[in-house]
Amino acid sequence: MANSKPFGRAFDIDAGVTRLARLPALAWWQSALIGLVCAAVMLAVRQTLSMIYGDIPGFMILLPGVIVASLAAGRIAGLTAVFASLVGGWLMLDVALFGQAVVDQLARVTTINFIIVGLFAAIVAAALRKIVKRLDASVVELKASENRATETETQLHAMVDQAAAGIARVGLDGRVVSGNARFAQIIGRTPETLVGVKTSDVTHPEDIAPTQEALQAALAGGEGHVEKRYIRPDGTVVWAVTSLRALEAASGEVIGFVAVLVDITAAKCAEAALRESESRFRDIADTAPVLIWVTQQDRTRAFVNQAYVAYHGGSYEDARTGDWRDMIHPEDQELILQQSIEGEATGRPFAMEARYRRADGVYRWLRSFSRPRLSSGGEVIGFVGVAFDITEARRAEDDLKRINELLEDRVNQALAEKARAEADLMHAQRMEAIGRLTGGVAHDFNNLLTVVIGALDIILRSPNDAAKRQKLGEAALAAARRGEGLTHQLLAFSRRQTLRPQPVDLNAHIQEGEPLLKRAVGEAVELRLRLRRGGAPVNVDVAQFEAALLNLVVNARHAVKDGGRIGIQTQSCEVHTGDVVDLPAGQYVCVTVSDNGSGMDAEVMARVFEPFFTTKSVGKGTGLGLSQVYGFARQSGGAARVRSRPGRGTQIKLYLPPLPDGVTVPEPEVAARPASVSNRRLLLVEDDVSVAAVALELLQETGFEVRTAETAPRALELLAGETFDVMLSDIVMPGGMTGIELAQKVAHDYPAMRVVLTSGYAGDDVDAALKEAPWPFLRKPYSGEELARILGGSDDTTQT
Repeated sequence: MANSKPFGRAFDIDAGVTRLARLPALAWWQSALIGLVCAAVMLAVRQTLSMIYGDIPGFMILLPGVIVASLAAGRIAGLTAVFASLVGGWLMLDVALFGQAVVDQLARVTTINFIIVGLFAAIVAAALRKIVKRLDASVVELKASENRATETETQLHAMVDQAAAGIARVGLDGRVVSGNARFAQIIGRTPETLVGVKTSDVTHPEDIAPTQEALQAALAGGEGHVEKRYIRPDGTVVWAVTSLRALEAASGEVIGFVAVLVDITAAKCAEAALRESESRFRDIADTAPVLIWVTQQDRTRAFVNQAYVAYHGGSYEDARTGDWRDMIHPEDQELILQQSIEGEATGRPFAMEARYRRADGVYRWLRSFSRPRLSSGGEVIGFVGVAFDITEARRAEDDLKRINELLEDRVNQALAEKARAEADLMHAQRMEAIGRLTGGVAHDFNNLLTVVIGALDIILRSPNDAAKRQKLGEAALAAARRGEGLTHQLLAFSRRQTLRPQPVDLNAHIQEGEPLLKRAVGEAVELRLRLRRGGAPVNVDVAQFEAALLNLVVNARHAVKDGGRIGIQTQSCEVHTGDVVDLPAGQYVCVTVSDNGSGMDAEVMARVFEPFFTTKSVGKGTGLGLSQVYGFARQSGGAARVRSRPGRGTQIKLYLPPLPDGVTVPEPEVAARPASVSNRRLLLVEDDVSVAAVALELLQETGFEVRTAETAPRALELLAGETFDVMLSDIVMPGGMTGIELAQKVAHDYPAMRVVLTSGYAGDDVDAALKEAPWPFLRKPYSGEELARILGGSDDTTQT
């Protein structure tokens, strides 16, 4: 082993004694043999020195043998050497005395001392052997631990020095204690001159305060982050993201910080270059006399130039976020939208021509060219578009065509024919709308009359049944009131409505109807109420006001997108002469419904209150909602006014006369709801609950056991599980199957069951089908006698 002295010079591990102690452990007989050898050697030495000792017992000279045996082989060897030396010594003593066994007092004392000292030396030497071996093992383990620690520290230093990020330890005074090569490179120092540098001296002055905030965050037990600039000795600036953590001693005391730096100078330079490039592009685009825009992947505009803003009107954000489709001429809209979608789908450049409305309301012809923008991966992430005004060229082209193709009189004739065709088309559309309206009204009225006539018929035949009379009387009254409301709405469309005004507080009715209004607009749109303090008392028809308010809110919901806002406000308004058309000057209560939706242009606003006029697609609206609002306001002694701009939302204000002084608003009455009826071998298929309730009573009066179904699919479910003799079915029903289709399936699947059809208004197509149908038909409204007669007759009963 090398000459290492981990315990100081007082204990030399290379000494002979410790070398003996390091001998390996032996078997007991080997240890005993070594003890005998050591005793024999020492006896030989004693014998050699016998001339000096004479007849003096010299046992103590044998002790080195005992010690050597104990150190070399352990306690067994030492004890063996003690007893062997004792025996050999007595034998030598006898020989030395010429065979005479002379044991005097000195011999006994010497023997006892040898035994005591020998045993003690053997035990101590054996213990020393164990101690040396244990110390040897500890030294070996300590050396291995030192080697491992040195190797780990070397690897850690290598990793830190090779890290891409700068890593440094900073003291509480802000000076660098140590750091890797990357940290030295970032702040412009060498590893040799790094220690002692004060971080505040290399930090940009504007970034010192944010750095202090990050240090405080680290001292609070978290991790501080700061994006800062470092100034190198040569004056260059390096941007870095710095993360700081507090460094604690074993006692928990903060002794400094560990800083990790990531150089982001390249990213900052690229960002600055990009901003400069965008600025140059904006300068070039804004000075161009053509419309320029840049779209994103979701088709929204990321940039428009000043020519585009001037053409669109409003602010830059209005032009950028406005819907360009609203600017397209109605005659060109469908074609342009189709070309736009198809062109973008190809991912290649494409061109279009159409008329677009300028900010002054004039339509101009624009020719646009769009080129795709590609990502680094080659994917289309938007388009860059340019548009030129070609109105004059188009006009010249049109003039040339007219000169070459037609004479002036033929042009006039063609235009007149076109006008007549448009007038005929509008007339046909009006007639079709009136036909749809008339058919729907007839259907609703006949349903209501069925309830009224049937209920009254039962009441007359049940004079003693007070409960039944009460229930059916309430049903008839409710149906009659529904008919009354329908009549009022029709009269409002024709401006001939007879209203039933009464003193009301509009605020109370708006608050009461707020849940319904919120359901109408949905959760994606915010509904705000701003109601006048002290109430808004007026003299109006409550039902018509609620219908008008609901129409305005629903119209506003159609105009806004998800995340939009709709507001309802009541206030006192002073109107001067000429402010509102056909409205006398004075004080009015105003109800305003506003939205931040798409808005309307002047052309739409001019026709917004016309009956049957709608901007919605076919089947999405009848054009009667705002007409009812206008009719209600005019007949109530007020007026309606609309304000709107494309992309800026719409505001519709109702002017209603205030309640005269001294007139109070009564407490609202709560109307009782009629009870529902159901029960008994006839299947009644009727979707109208009120009609079904009255029909059920009439059928039960005739003795039928009635089961009810609201739709044809539900009726088929009941037929599959139960047996019926007769089925009485309405023709017009929800659920995807008409009463005639249901009758055809029932006649095929259940030929033994009679079928009777009924309807208030089924439409021309259904009426034609009924002429060929083999089933009896009962027209609504019907009485109990008519119902009993047709259900009791044969299959060929004449249609009623």
